[in-house]
Amino acid sequence: MISSVSRRLTAGLSLLAIVPGVVAGQSSGLPVVTGTSGAVRAVGSFALVLLFGGAVLYRHEGFVDRSLDALVDRPGVAVFYGLMAYLIVLAVGLYGISQLGRVGVADTLLGRLAVVCILAAIMLLTGFGFLVVGTLVTDLWGHHRPVYGLVVGAGLSAIGWLVLPVIGGLAVWVVLAAFGIGGATRLWYHAERSVDVER
Repeated sequence: MISSVSRRLTAGLSLLAIVPGVVAGQSSGLPVVTGTSGAVRAVGSFALVLLFGGAVLYRHEGFVDRSLDALVDRPGVAVFYGLMAYLIVLAVGLYGISQLGRVGVADTLLGRLAVVCILAAIMLLTGFGFLVVGTLVTDLWGHHRPVYGLVVGAGLSAIGWLVLPVIGGLAVWVVLAAFGIGGATRLWYHAERSVDVER
């Protein structure tokens, strides 16, 4: 039972490498992605970052500014904290799926829904990360506009897929997004620690 859950989650996580090609109209499957052109992956990445980053911007524009301030305060540790955010989402998701496997419902619609939720959470983190990075770039140009930052961030997300092979594009994609979400994650982590100290 758990092995089928592990296979499904592995397939779902490898979907992160596939998703840009799928969004651009390619069929899913790892062999298809390795054969997919960089331009197709770049278009898919651009669309996904616009979609998920735009959702975050629409709901929480002030949070983007606070995250950017936190990123600028300590940029040297941003990638570490951003990767920590990805690991937390993956750990919580894997735990949830393992619990579904224990009660025997991981192979049902509920198990599939859990995998979709994990992938959506990862895409929200990624879209938000590129939104913050793009806003940082527009801020450096002297035009602090998160809407423009969303487009710049989506463009930055596409560049790695365009010029690098799949593994390199995925690595650049994750590291740049981790840099963007690192400031917000650092604030969240240390806010949680200060609450524990006050108790």
